[in-house]
Amino acid sequence: MKKIKVAVLFGGKSAEHEVSLLSAKSVMGNINKEIFEIIPVKIAKNGKFSLPEIFSAEVIFPVLHGGGGEDGSIQGFCETLGKPYVGSGIEASAIALDKITSKQIWQNLKLPIPCFQFFNKSRWHKNPLQIMQKIEPVVFVKPANTGSSIGVTKVKKKSDLKKAIEKAFKYFYRVIIEEAIDNIREIEVAILGNNQDLLVSIPGEIIPAEEFYSYQAKYKLDSGLIIPAKLSNQKTKEIQKLAIKAFQSLGCRGMARIDFFLEKPEGKVYLNEINTIPGFTKISMYPKLMAASGISYQDLLTRLINLSIEK
Repeated sequence: MKKIKVAVLFGGKSAEHEVSLLSAKSVMGNINKEIFEIIPVKIAKNGKFSLPEIFSAEVIFPVLHGGGGEDGSIQGFCETLGKPYVGSGIEASAIALDKITSKQIWQNLKLPIPCFQFFNKSRWHKNPLQIMQKIEPVVFVKPANTGSSIGVTKVKKKSDLKKAIEKAFKYFYRVIIEEAIDNIREIEVAILGNNQDLLVSIPGEIIPAEEFYSYQAKYKLDSGLIIPAKLSNQKTKEIQKLAIKAFQSLGCRGMARIDFFLEKPEGKVYLNEINTIPGFTKISMYPKLMAASGISYQDLLTRLINLSIEK
């Protein structure tokens, strides 16, 4: 049987370059080599990569996190080439990565989300004091389009607010300020499918090694993962149902990891964010949640590639 050529794209220009390398290594190590021929395509931090390798592939598997990979840009390139690619399309990718736009959509649909406000760099420079007067700690300050908690700060006192906002602006020109809800659990689910007939994993729970699930807690410290999360059947179904609504409302396809906050012990559920190219490292929740739901890592990758061809 002729093998299908799969170009795995990794690296890229975003601040999540190193995470992408880890994810891609794991993906390429677990793809079924009897069915697929892997063509590794590393994108340098300046954005350069080899085009001939892309042209020779039949399917493109972007394992790129953050801007330049998860924001619709590489998806547009794949569309231009006319090649199937794993994951969401241009519009859904761009909207999902943008924490402001996605939350505005969910807010309009009356899905439960933490309170938020946002502003751009030019507005901030015009009158930072006026903006800060309207922000009451405790809040999370985030760049509007990064993942892996890069550039995110939890601010507990007013004197730390300016520094946190300036830090977030190093990564993107828009910043979102989100309410920090007290006494919460961090719950995640994985989704597989092309918008309809979706497979939603059992929920998992993050036990952060730091106060919140920071970049350090995700990749450098020993954060705990509880799979399955200790939830009632009713709360599990509520979270899974909300995950599907979040996924479909943005027009996502292929895969996503949906992150939630849950008031302890089993109170109100808040939709936090959606990741259209979730981490695929050996410690990442997406493949772990799917494995716990009966889909092995290798089978998961095969299904994702087949879904890209199918769509």
